[in-house]
Amino acid sequence: MPTPLLLAYDPACTLCCRLALWLARRDQRGLLLILSVRDPDLLALAPELAGKPVEKEIYGLDLGTREVRAGADLLRPIALRLPAWWWLLLPLGIPGIPSFANQAFLRWSAWRFRRTGRLPLA
Repeated sequence: MPTPLLLAYDPACTLCCRLALWLARRDQRGLLLILSVRDPDLLALAPELAGKPVEKEIYGLDLGTREVRAGADLLRPIALRLPAWWWLLLPLGIPGIPSFANQAFLRWSAWRFRRTGRLPLA
């Protein structure tokens, strides 16, 4: 069984908040620990995140191995912890797919911010 994964998100980003809430609702086994980057307990739980640009991108820390990941590199660890996402594990193991997914997400979020009139992600 995988160890818990700590996810740090920016609460000033509404898209990030929605994604964090969406993930929390699907975490049936309690393996995702989702914290705001403004949470005072974050650096106590994850000192490895100190100095990382956590306001610019979602970061995760595997609490078993203490491995830090960011952005699309978190898709596979998240899929391992959410039973309904098992089908994503195979395509995410193909070289280039996570970076393609990251670029697609960045383009989609930029389009979304232009469409809604909000400022883009920093």
